[in-house]
Amino acid sequence: MLSKLFPFLDLKNAEPNLPAKLRRLADDLDQLMHFSGSPGELRNAPVIDDWAVMVTPLGVQLMGFVTGHPRFGNRPVVTSPLWAADPDGRWVRTTSRYYRLGAPGDAIHDVISAVFDACRDGGSSEDK
Repeated sequence: MLSKLFPFLDLKNAEPNLPAKLRRLADDLDQLMHFSGSPGELRNAPVIDDWAVMVTPLGVQLMGFVTGHPRFGNRPVVTSPLWAADPDGRWVRTTSRYYRLGAPGDAIHDVISAVFDACRDGGSSEDK
């Protein structure tokens, strides 16, 4: 029943390398949780510019223009779901890989600025 609404839940539709991909993700998350500093893999990670956040049935994802992607080269993409993000905004870890974050898209920059301003000021006026 759920797999009819969300076909990605049916393992017949899963990528053949999904278990290995999830093991790498789990190893990376373990390392991120127990060690400080930037992941060593960032040196070769693709850069995503002009990015925006999207919330989909799969989770939180980014769309933007990627440079240096090992599979897609240089072109617009939608990432796999996000699992970790650098608090300083330098990188994200998706199900598949690390991305270095370039400049966000203009619209998302305005949204991010508004959120940071609201947090710094103790919340929006709607919260008071």
